[in-house]
Amino acid sequence: MTQPVVTTAVDTESDLLPLLIGSVTDYAIYAMDPDGRVSTWNPGAERLKGYLAGEIIGQHFSRFYTEVDLAAGKPDIELAIAAAEGHYEDEGWRVRKDGSVFWASVAVTALRGKDGRLVGFGKVTRDLTERKQGEDALRAGEKRFRLLVGSVADYAIFLLTPEGKVASWNLGAERLKGYQADEIVGHHFSRFYTDSDRRRGLPEEGLRAALTTGRWESEGWRLRKDGSRFWANAVITALRSDDGRHEGFAKVTRDLTDRKRNEDALRGVLERERTAADRLREVDRMRNELVAVIAHDLREPIGVVQSLLHLLGTDWDTMADEEKLRYLDRISLRVQTLGGLVDDVFDLARIDAGHLPVELTPFDVRETIARVVDDVAASEPGRVVRLDLDEVLAVGDGRRTLQVLGNLVSNALKFSPPEQAIGLTAKRIDDEVVVSVTDRGAGIPADQQPLLFQRFARLPQSEGTPGSGIGLFIAKSLVEAQGGRIWVESAPGVGSTFRFTLPAAAEP
Repeated sequence: MTQPVVTTAVDTESDLLPLLIGSVTDYAIYAMDPDGRVSTWNPGAERLKGYLAGEIIGQHFSRFYTEVDLAAGKPDIELAIAAAEGHYEDEGWRVRKDGSVFWASVAVTALRGKDGRLVGFGKVTRDLTERKQGEDALRAGEKRFRLLVGSVADYAIFLLTPEGKVASWNLGAERLKGYQADEIVGHHFSRFYTDSDRRRGLPEEGLRAALTTGRWESEGWRLRKDGSRFWANAVITALRSDDGRHEGFAKVTRDLTDRKRNEDALRGVLERERTAADRLREVDRMRNELVAVIAHDLREPIGVVQSLLHLLGTDWDTMADEEKLRYLDRISLRVQTLGGLVDDVFDLARIDAGHLPVELTPFDVRETIARVVDDVAASEPGRVVRLDLDEVLAVGDGRRTLQVLGNLVSNALKFSPPEQAIGLTAKRIDDEVVVSVTDRGAGIPADQQPLLFQRFARLPQSEGTPGSGIGLFIAKSLVEAQGGRIWVESAPGVGSTFRFTLPAAAEP
């Protein structure tokens, strides 16, 4: 659309206009004849361009232009446009008298008489060099910033629209997340989050928090294009215009997977150290408890032996032979008890050191059970032992199996009323030999059964009953060392059955 012609009428009789122009020093204001020769010159023109009035009046205004503009015919073009449209505005480099340049804002106005005839031009020039330098610096800074952001490879730096769609993509984002710019720009940034984070609305929560407080930071697992995960530190910053209008978000993401892995490893080390410290404290507690238990269990048989020996020594000459033999049998049983306790302590030390000797060879389980029954008959005459034995061979250590059976039978005798029988069975089931020891004692509550095979386990109902609390722990270790397993089946008021297995051998 053609602009209306602006015409300024000249009143040569007025003295106000020359007075006004002559007092302006921040703008170069001067008039030119229709050919572009300077006809007036104000103090602002003198200060800005460096020419005195006598030096420039009558000269063509093209001398203020650079060689590039002169070659392009710019001075003539400006006058032609001003004459045709009444006004012309432009910005560009201009030249001072000393050859230096400044960035000028110029306005050329066509001057016409009352009859409409072109009588010249008025020109106003303003020095905007500082503004130009600031704008250039800003543009250069923005360019450098774009280059910097675009070349950063260790951080994913990108912009989001107010809705959360990716609007820019730098080299670091490409390297970290695996997407090329044309694959991700325009897509919602929630695709970087795990399914669980998306279900609980974490991406939207981050945008809301950043919009409310200006900034939101989080750490968590994020997804690459190939589906692999990395531990990310992400910062979302809300972007606003000068008038406060929300224009989107900036997001910076850093890969902290190595740090996360190191922290997890360190926590694991600390946890293991704490666990080890707890174990050491527990071992120390158990050691003290073991010393107390052993001291208690040693004191009773040693006291009995000492008493019996004293009686024998005092009354030997007057004591009948049968009574002497009975005393010696009682001393022998007590010594066996002491020997068993010492063996248990040695076995516990071997288990802790990982050097529990076990020989795996075929042996007849019935012969081992027969030896245990003989021991019961010797220690508790009259005690009934019911047997249900198949002809079975097991692969294991007969001596260690005897030790396990002796422990189980000893417990059955201790916790069963004297008039109640105990049971011993041995059956082959598939590829295993299952040996069972059954008593008719008080039984063991279900919540206490997992404690039975732990080191130094002493159930409340066993208080006052001799025992170190390590027998079942050793039995479990011996059974497992032979490739078997051990467990208990019990109910209060009914009794208990301890079962263990060993690998079955080929039939003889």
